Amino acid sequence: MATLDMNLMHAVRTIRATVPHMKGRDHASIVIVSSISAWKPGPRAQYSAAKASEIFLASSLAWDLAADHIRVNTICPGSIYFSTSSWAYYERDDPKGYARFLKNELPEGRLGTDVEVAEAITFLCSERSRWINGAMVPVDGGQSRPSGRWFN
Repeated sequence: MATLDMNLMHAVRTIRATVPHMKGRDHASIVIVSSISAWKPGPRAQYSAAKASEIFLASSLAWDLAADHIRVNTICPGSIYFSTSSWAYYERDDPKGYARFLKNELPEGRLGTDVEVAEAITFLCSERSRWINGAMVPVDGGQSRPSGRWFN
């Protein structure tokens, strides 16, 4: 239950609080941040189920809120590198395992960045994406599976 609360219900509560303020505008956009774990096999089934629920929530709300000109989409980041991420610790603690993961699971041989995720969100919030609604957009660089630690 804690996994659902942390990974699904925060989106539900935020959307409930926000939608009344979005109604009446010409165009509004909600972007839910899910994960590739929602649709690619990997460990932690509870987490994956919660993230898959976010995708379903977005696609359902896309229909429910379309009359109010509110678009709802989901992005699904793959593994994202930043200096305090578990990936940074993995790189430090097991450089060979980390390098093997990059080589075997990511076509470009690198993890994504927070900036790349933010740019995808920015696009989905912009007028340039006005005909995108109810979509699930991978931001994963073609990553094969959600985690390298279990598959190496």
